[in-house]
Amino acid sequence: MRKGQGLPISTIIIAALGILVLIVIGAIFGGQIGKFGRAASECPGRCYNPNPPAEALTLGIYSDQPCNEFETKMSGATIPRNLPKVDNPNAWKCTSCCLLTG
Repeated sequence: MRKGQGLPISTIIIAALGILVLIVIGAIFGGQIGKFGRAASECPGRCYNPNPPAEALTLGIYSDQPCNEFETKMSGATIPRNLPKVDNPNAWKCTSCCLLTG
């Protein structure tokens, strides 16, 4: 009789566990990337929007005054802070984000 040529069962189990660990790490990393993307596009200062959505008027997250000479207009920051969970965040974007520079 010949001896079988194949992988031992312990090697197969270790490989399966390794793949499972990689999947879990990928899921955790993917969730954190989403949080980072949202935080990176959040306005750290005053969010100016002359025509905010009707639901936002009572929240007080927008300003009706554009950036003045003591503020710098930030680029890339388009989402106001404390934005509630909404279906379409594009309608809630800032026209400009003003950061006080002194």
